[in-house]
Amino acid sequence: MLLQAPRRPDRLGLYTAGAGLGVMLVDAVMSQTRCRKFLAGDGITTLDFTVSEFGGAFGGVSIDARAAKKSSQAFADAFSVAKNLDEYQYRICALVPSLADSPAKTLLQKYRVAIAAAFAKLVHLIKHEQGGLQAWTAHARLVLVEASDAYVAVAAGPARLQKPKITDALLFFGLAESDVDRALASAYGQ
Repeated sequence: MLLQAPRRPDRLGLYTAGAGLGVMLVDAVMSQTRCRKFLAGDGITTLDFTVSEFGGAFGGVSIDARAAKKSSQAFADAFSVAKNLDEYQYRICALVPSLADSPAKTLLQKYRVAIAAAFAKLVHLIKHEQGGLQAWTAHARLVLVEASDAYVAVAAGPARLQKPKITDALLFFGLAESDVDRALASAYGQ
């Protein structure tokens, strides 16, 4: 593991230890020994919406989903996108070990990092800035569409993948795409 996470998350709900968030999320994604979902409760099929802590990269949060959805449609929309993002990060995690090191594998890992960053931002928004949920949902939906398309293409066999168009989403989630690319290149020895 590249970083030792401090015991408590910062005011954004993120565990930072002097390195960039991109490096920390890449490290958390790459060092995950077993695939698991970020959501312990999706707020759709469960009473609570619960994001579990992830690999020292971000803290968790749990809220009463029914009450939240009654207070604002933004919660319902965010819960729906989060549930699907979590499903694809899990599927990608399960697929990646079977792939040879390749641009496709690196791209899928990039989407996992983007999804982890989306969850880190969502935890912060739920705790501190619920007015940002609509913007989160728009950016997260873009990542979801691209990640799911890439997953389907790679899982189906050799595919010609398009360059991701998630720069703005990554910035919204607190990451520079160039930092993520460098951290992934370093992780894969490129």
